Amino acid sequence: MSMIGHLRMISDDGIDALLADPEAIYGIIDATDDQEDTPSLDLGKAWHAIHYILTGSAWSGTFPEGFLLTGGTPIGEEDVGYGPARAFYASEVVILASTLVNLDDATFCDRCSVERLQAADLYPGFAGASDADVCSDLLAAFQQLRNFLQQAAATQQGLLVYLD
Repeated sequence: MSMIGHLRMISDDGIDALLADPEAIYGIIDATDDQEDTPSLDLGKAWHAIHYILTGSAWSGTFPEGFLLTGGTPIGEEDVGYGPARAFYASEVVILASTLVNLDDATFCDRCSVERLQAADLYPGFAGASDADVCSDLLAAFQQLRNFLQQAAATQQGLLVYLD
């Protein structure tokens, strides 16, 4: 079974509604692309390495760098795959977008070595991969994430983050 990182834009009012009725998260999580027109981003398995590159830690971190695994407001105790979805209000998304825009591609790639990623025992593992290939793949996912957060901030949207 894979651990896939997901992000979905949501209004602050939508977050408040989910906090009042946490079971409604399943209707959002389970919506197919043709049912839901809310922008979303699937980071695939790159989420864990991106988290590590942002925080220097495999499983911890603080806001804003650690947002892929920590922080935000849990949507009840509803398990959507690997624990509850976490919500970040629009004001927090502005901070996330600003943090990621300040990390340039060269610095991201400097932090991206297969040796370090393997030593951190990250999911899904990087055995046999070259630094260039891993950096290229992770940088592409990071750029998508950075652009997604900039779009969310520009449109004053909050964010749901979850693993399934």
